[in-house]
Amino acid sequence: MKKVLLYALSVLAAIALILGCTGCDPNPDAVWELRLVPLSQTELAKAHPDENGNLWISASEMPESLAKPAAGADIDFGNVIATRTLQYVLMNVGNRDVYDVTFSAGDLTIYPEYIGVIPAQGEDGEIVALPIVSFIKEHVIPISGVGSMMDMSIGSFTDLLSLSYNYTLEDSTGIETFDVTDNYTVEGEKMGALIDILASGKDILDIALSTPEFYDLALMGTVLQINLSSSDMDTMVVQNNGNVPLRMRVINPYRYDAFDGSTTIDTIIQPGTEVNVSGFVRGEQFFEDTYDESKGSIIMLGDVRNQPYIFETVKELCIDGEMRLWFLESSY
Repeated sequence: MKKVLLYALSVLAAIALILGCTGCDPNPDAVWELRLVPLSQTELAKAHPDENGNLWISASEMPESLAKPAAGADIDFGNVIATRTLQYVLMNVGNRDVYDVTFSAGDLTIYPEYIGVIPAQGEDGEIVALPIVSFIKEHVIPISGVGSMMDMSIGSFTDLLSLSYNYTLEDSTGIETFDVTDNYTVEGEKMGALIDILASGKDILDIALSTPEFYDLALMGTVLQINLSSSDMDTMVVQNNGNVPLRMRVINPYRYDAFDGSTTIDTIIQPGTEVNVSGFVRGEQFFEDTYDESKGSIIMLGDVRNQPYIFETVKELCIDGEMRLWFLESSY
């Protein structure tokens, strides 16, 4: 009898506890999670801005993206030829609204950096709209056109992206706020060609930088000029110390000026290699006595607006795809 009475009291106590807990969280299985999912250009074209200029996309426009796996712990920029933007949709896959969403990273530009709230799924299980976040890696110039010059350093890079937000749970003791931070590793490879020209073992571009009149000319445009002795021009190589291939041409100056061509060398300099141009690059002093169509005094790197990668020479960025270097043979 005592056992039956004890059991009955226990059941009544449990019922009383449940009925009395009017402020308890209605969903004891609450979950909270934000996911970054990459967007395709087709999906991005369906985005629309809000009054603050932030981009959103209707969930009904992107059923495939909703089924994509999250970015996980990695964001891969791949080969960054010039400034590149990756755009992700930010999904709330939990059943709790999240607030004060912020991003931070060591060397990325992020927009927007702050989102006030991302609601959870509605009662019908649908998400109406999703915010779009842009992650920008600056490198040389924007890939869509000429912009601000950036650092020309090349090679692999890593960064850490932090996604922070908070949520609240309510029970009989009150409201409690929880803070969450998800970390994503960011990686990629900055691409570019770094050009050095060695004459008799000396880097003539470094020599040019120490010559004020030459350096001033270099700042004014892409046609650069330097005087060399005949002996220096007999031993000359062009090196590509970058990580992308680059086209190089040596052109006869007289026929080039007359717009009828005469290319003596047209080749691709692979990364980490050099091309020997000894005897092919001569100056106008040379042509005063002997005209030879097999010689040239212009080295042209790339071609106007068709260069696949940004490159650097004379410690200046070439942003229009063309750099002409005139090597004039001195009279001494």
